[in-house]
Amino acid sequence: MKNKERAHRDANFQEELESLKTSMARLTRLLEQTLVNTSGEGPSNRPVTFNQTPTTVQHEERMNKHDQEP
Repeated sequence: MKNKERAHRDANFQEELESLKTSMARLTRLLEQTLVNTSGEGPSNRPVTFNQTPTTVQHEERMNKHDQEP
């Protein structure tokens, strides 16, 4: 019984994994097309940068300012 349950879970996992791979491929194509449409360049010609705000630092700065107030 446990082997059947494990096989069933494994099959479901593989289906989900394949679905995610398909979705990621589709999203990648859409992003590439967006880059081409907005800049006239392909993704290999233009570096993609992601700006991540350091929320932890901002939170700590606010906490320090709050502690320093009279």
